[in-house]
Amino acid sequence: MKIFIICPRLCYGGAERVGVVLANGLAERGHNVTMISNLFEPITYTLNSNIQTLPLVKSNTNKFKKWSSSISLVRQYIKEGQPDIVIGILHTCSFIAKIASIGLNVPVIATEHDAFERPSSAPFTFGKKLAKFYLNKLYNNITVLTSVDKDLIKNKFKNVYVMPNPLAFHAVTSLPSKEHTIIAAGRLEDWHTKGFDILIKAWAKICKTHPTWTLKIAGAGTKQQKEFILNLAQEANIKDRVELLGFQEDLKSLFKKAAIFVLSSRYEGFGLVLIEAMSQGCSCIAADYKGRQKEIITNNENGIIVEPDNIEELSNALTKLLINDKFRREIAKKAIERSHFYDIRNITNKWEELLLSIIKQ
Repeated sequence: MKIFIICPRLCYGGAERVGVVLANGLAERGHNVTMISNLFEPITYTLNSNIQTLPLVKSNTNKFKKWSSSISLVRQYIKEGQPDIVIGILHTCSFIAKIASIGLNVPVIATEHDAFERPSSAPFTFGKKLAKFYLNKLYNNITVLTSVDKDLIKNKFKNVYVMPNPLAFHAVTSLPSKEHTIIAAGRLEDWHTKGFDILIKAWAKICKTHPTWTLKIAGAGTKQQKEFILNLAQEANIKDRVELLGFQEDLKSLFKKAAIFVLSSRYEGFGLVLIEAMSQGCSCIAADYKGRQKEIITNNENGIIVEPDNIEELSNALTKLLINDKFRREIAKKAIERSHFYDIRNITNKWEELLLSIIKQ
C-alpha cells in the first residue's frame, strides 16, 4: 500500500510519537510510507530510512498562513503521489487531509488521541469540542483509543474503529534490576491534567516512611513551570524527595530502572506512557477515568487501579507496592506480559487489516 501520514510535527508529543511509530511499523512491512509534517520543528523521533518526508508548511511564522497553505500543499502531494489512503494525526492534520482530498477519490482516516468525555474540573475548550463533536462528522472513518469511547460516539459518526496506541519499543524479556524510584511522565504545562499535584501530595503523606525512595517526574517544561511544580513539593515539605528530569528522549531507559510508575491523570484518553512503563517491568498505578485504564490494567493483577483526584487512594496504592517486594515484582512480571498485546507488530497487523478493508470499500 501507498500510505500518506500527516502529522503536526515529529517531536515531543505523545500523538506525534504514535504517528512516527505507526509509520515505522508500516514501512518495516514493506509499505510505501510518506510522512508529511512541519519540518521547521526539530525532529526528535527516529524515522525508518525508507520513509519519505514532505513539508506540511511553507513557513513557520504566520499561524493562519501556515495552516491554510498546507491544504494546497497536501492536495498537490496527493495528486502527484496517488496514495491509496491518507491518515491524519490529531484534528488539524485530519481536517487538512479531508479538505485537501476532496474530489480526489482517496479515503481519509481521522485519528483521535483523547477521550470523548472529561471531568468537570477539566472541561473541553470550545475549539476541542468543535473538533471532536462536529468536525469529526466530516470523516467516513475515525479511530479511537478505547472501547469506552467507541460506545460513546458510535451512533454519532459513520465508521468508528478501536485502534490502541502501539508501543514505541519492545518489552523486556525478564524483569530487570530496579532502583528505588517512583516515576511519572508528562509535559509540565499539563500538570493539572496529569495530576502531578495529586501525586506530590500522595507522596508527601508516606515518603518519610520510605527514605530510600525518590519521586521523579520526566517531561518538558519552562523554567516557570518547573518552579511551579517544585513549589508544590516545597509546600508539602518534600522538595528534596522530588526530582524534575526535564524532557527525556530515552524514556525506555528510565522505565527500565524505575521500580514504580504512576499515571495520576485526572483524565486520560488511553495512557501510552502507561503501557511503555509496563513493558519495561514497572509496577504501575493508574488513575482510571471511566474505564479507559481498566482496558489495560486488571486491578491487583498486572497493576493497581485508583480513582482520579484521590490523594488517599493513591498514597495507599503506593504504600502497598513499597512495603511488599514480592507483590511488587509479581505485578511487574504480569505487566510485561500484558504489554505484549500493544507490541508494534500486533498493532501494525490491526492497522494493515483496517487500511485494506477501507481501501476495498
